[in-house]
Amino acid sequence: MDILKRTAVCRNFFQFFILSAIVIFSGCKADKSSKDFSDELGAGADNKTIAEHLIKVRKSAGVTRALALHYPDLNEERAYQIQMTMLSMLEKEGEQLAGWKMGGAGVQDFHPLFGFMLASGEVQSGGTAICSKFVHNSPLVEAEVGFLMKKDLPGPDITMDELVDAIEGVGGFSELISLRVQDAKGGKDATPAQNIADGLSNGGFIRPGQVYPLDAYDYKNESARVVINGKTISEGNAKKYKLLDAVLFLANALPKYGRHLRAGDVVITGSILDAPPAKAGDDVEIIFSDFESLSVRFE
Repeated sequence: MDILKRTAVCRNFFQFFILSAIVIFSGCKADKSSKDFSDELGAGADNKTIAEHLIKVRKSAGVTRALALHYPDLNEERAYQIQMTMLSMLEKEGEQLAGWKMGGAGVQDFHPLFGFMLASGEVQSGGTAICSKFVHNSPLVEAEVGFLMKKDLPGPDITMDELVDAIEGVGGFSELISLRVQDAKGGKDATPAQNIADGLSNGGFIRPGQVYPLDAYDYKNESARVVINGKTISEGNAKKYKLLDAVLFLANALPKYGRHLRAGDVVITGSILDAPPAKAGDDVEIIFSDFESLSVRFE
């Protein structure tokens, strides 16, 4: 091979290498594109300042380690105060409260936690969800038993009978998780209180077309699976959760913060399976054993 041919080969190889590097780098950037806002919040901030920080992170689909770095001992009471401050600020901006999400409703370790859900986060079943609205363009897809309220419950001393009478129906919901709050190393091990402050990582939810009377289905034993592009990725069962007990806890906790369960509110009670991640281009189904299935296309 003469010098001209060798030069051409080398030049073509170099160009291929550069193009490949650009493609690889771009792919990595797309997967890890969420901005880190950790440096924008320091120690000693009041609740309003922390809430403003969390709103900025939320709107940017970003992440923050600031709570772990500067507020490692944040307790649940202050965390709920921050969350409620954030909710009030968002409502003043025009957001509407759609309902509440629960965590910690396990039978063996019952310690209910709650966060708010916004109407702007609702995704229609059979519709599309935009991945860029979630951390790293990749929401986690949960399957949950949820309840729809038909009456206001001002509280605070709500009984189980009063709660049941105020529920319009039960059905299968899906929550889309966006892990905005990180631990000090940028991982997923933020404390429960740090997650409470952010609203328990809610990024959106999918509502079923209908709900059913509580006595129409054995919802306490409902099972579900998440199917991505035709393949079952995760499955689980609701029998290990105290579903209505969690909602009752919520009904009696909200009045402490000037809130209460309202007619039309949705309350979802925690994922009954390990939530798999979705990415742009995925077709996802959430298939329940008795309730109607949900579907969403991620773009």
